[in-house]
Amino acid sequence: MHKVDFLLINPWIYDFSAHDFWLKPYGLLKLAGLLRKEGYKIYFLDLLDPFHPELPKTPKRKAYGTGHFYKEVSLKPYFFLDVPRRYFRYGLPFELFLKEISNLKFKAVMLSTTMTYWYPGLFVLIDFFAKNYPDIPIFVGGIYAKLCRAHLENFLSLYPDSRIEIASYPIENFIERLKKEFPLTGETHPHDYPSFDLYKKIPYVVLLTSLGCPFNCPYCASKKIFSKFIQRDPHLVVEEILYWNKNFNIIDFAFYDDALLVNFEKHLGVILEELLKRNIKVRFHTPNALHARFITKEAAKLLKEGGFVTIRLGLERIENRIDEKVTLEEFEEAVRNLKEAGFTAKELGAYLLYGLPEEDFKAVERALKHLEKLQVSPYLSEFSPIPGTSLFEEAKKTSRYPLSEDPLFTNKSVFPALKNPDWEEIHRIKNLARTIRKALISS
Repeated sequence: MHKVDFLLINPWIYDFSAHDFWLKPYGLLKLAGLLRKEGYKIYFLDLLDPFHPELPKTPKRKAYGTGHFYKEVSLKPYFFLDVPRRYFRYGLPFELFLKEISNLKFKAVMLSTTMTYWYPGLFVLIDFFAKNYPDIPIFVGGIYAKLCRAHLENFLSLYPDSRIEIASYPIENFIERLKKEFPLTGETHPHDYPSFDLYKKIPYVVLLTSLGCPFNCPYCASKKIFSKFIQRDPHLVVEEILYWNKNFNIIDFAFYDDALLVNFEKHLGVILEELLKRNIKVRFHTPNALHARFITKEAAKLLKEGGFVTIRLGLERIENRIDEKVTLEEFEEAVRNLKEAGFTAKELGAYLLYGLPEEDFKAVERALKHLEKLQVSPYLSEFSPIPGTSLFEEAKKTSRYPLSEDPLFTNKSVFPALKNPDWEEIHRIKNLARTIRKALISS
């Protein structure tokens, strides 16, 4: 029997689609790193791990560490029967999960999930541990726990005799709370970096150099999760990159920042210049959109020299704009600067947000054509109404679902803000974006 202090688990995903687009449970990994630094023994289990050696089938992998998850067909919720897509459970088979924990003895379980509508995987784990380990405390954190606390509390009321606690307060406070109940049993770890080394294979490492965002876009919950915008010391970020590169030969790094380019000269610019001075050859990716407004000629040149190979700009809309983070003129100037610096359509893409209340798909098509003229690869982002945002309230007026009753109704794949989705039109727009993107990348 392997004894540890805490068992940390990243749940399965139940959804129409899920892709390892540099997708990792950063908060849970950061918690693991902080707990190890204190002197706790950790067992980390990511049920989405595509590299688990006992998976029935190895998922396909793509460039820069991205790829697919293992998946099994799951029963589609009855209220999604009108959605012409299959439903899956992504991650390890349940039998493999049981095998992973069968030889473990732990003092508490810590669970987290990111997307609010991915809570079903979390609920399966809560139910399992509450029934099979009734004396073991269960701590639940993450974005869902913070944004949908009432929904989570309603579910937890089904387990009145279980020790289940919602840990939605700051991570430092949570650790201090743990130290009062659980004695330290291990040796302190030399650093508190997110514990990517607990994976069997590390295809990439996620970086978070800031918390929050100075903007307040109506579709984003960043302000609800982090009330202040705080940037880390850039020199400490450099040391973190060097640690993973030198000790684990990590080349690919993905930034999770919501506002990576803010204060460029004093933050990201410093990070890149320091790495260039040390001749560190790595590749950077931005799955979260960059603010085009901050991409000057000098910034674009440094991004290119510093190793950025995946640039995603947040355009969101051209007509009927819903935020003020960038104008079309600023966007086009950023594109010119990036192209002048040497970025190609394979590296340079822009997100377009669609599926908004009363969506005009002709306007979406015109936006796709505009990006095609600019030779910027288009990436469509389906709108998901996030509780606590102003657009959530707007979506409630047009949705065919009672959005406030269940976060599952906000799943982006069902186009929850639309009263009567035209699935043929949606499919046509998706195909158009894919066709444009493939033509630009291959040209």
